[in-house]
Amino acid sequence: MLDEATKNLLIAEINKFLPEDSQNKLISAMRYVLLAPAKYIRPSLVIASSRVFNVEVKKAIPIAAAVEFVHTYSLIHDDLPCMDNSDTRRGQLSCHKKFNEATAVLAGDALLTLAFEVLSSLNENSNKRCEIIKVLSQAMGAKGMVRGQTLDIDTDFDKIKEIHLMKTAKLFAVSCEIGAIIGDATDKQRRVLYDYGINLGLIFQAKDDVEDYKQEEINNFMSVLDKSEIGNYIDSLFKQASDNLSKLSGDTDYLYDLLNQVRKDG
Repeated sequence: MLDEATKNLLIAEINKFLPEDSQNKLISAMRYVLLAPAKYIRPSLVIASSRVFNVEVKKAIPIAAAVEFVHTYSLIHDDLPCMDNSDTRRGQLSCHKKFNEATAVLAGDALLTLAFEVLSSLNENSNKRCEIIKVLSQAMGAKGMVRGQTLDIDTDFDKIKEIHLMKTAKLFAVSCEIGAIIGDATDKQRRVLYDYGINLGLIFQAKDDVEDYKQEEINNFMSVLDKSEIGNYIDSLFKQASDNLSKLSGDTDYLYDLLNQVRKDG
């Protein structure tokens, strides 16, 4: 999702915080998942949202990296045998398969804590740093991603949508909101971008459900809706996300491009 130059900046930032150390198994495990082929949608949203308020990319990059650290931690833990028990991630062996289960748990833990170390050290005023940490924590904790992971297995539409909201859409939304915070947005602008991120995240997860149904039938929309119904659901979300962006006066081209790309490709 990132253009090549911005992607290179992000990878350089990751390397700055986590330089390669082949003798350190923990660092190797963290880098293994972070630097695997990825779309980097969440960092893209931080950068694209901050762009609406004319924030320079270099200023947003450390925050985008921190968001990716948090996201990667969640992927490592999702794949564990006690969770989704997935053998692959991002086109390669999952972290616990490449290394071992204990190393994977610790790699995830280390990435999560590194994210907040980075955010607490930002060259921003303390109020802005604390606000970024607060909203990201809320999206990831007991009212967000962790809550989504603990929901009981169910095939009810509303329950599946809640899981999608908690595990995926809230991190999309807070990535957008963080971009607004960096850019000194108004509360109204923050809310608009947050709502856009929710709609985008729900589209992403609905598309993912269609693509992954044969591999993952539990908590999947394809178990309760047919493809045409899912298509109508995505169209409705797309319209809501487009309406969200129409309320902003800054440069929203990149956010529109992301919306169209996720709708098309997931």
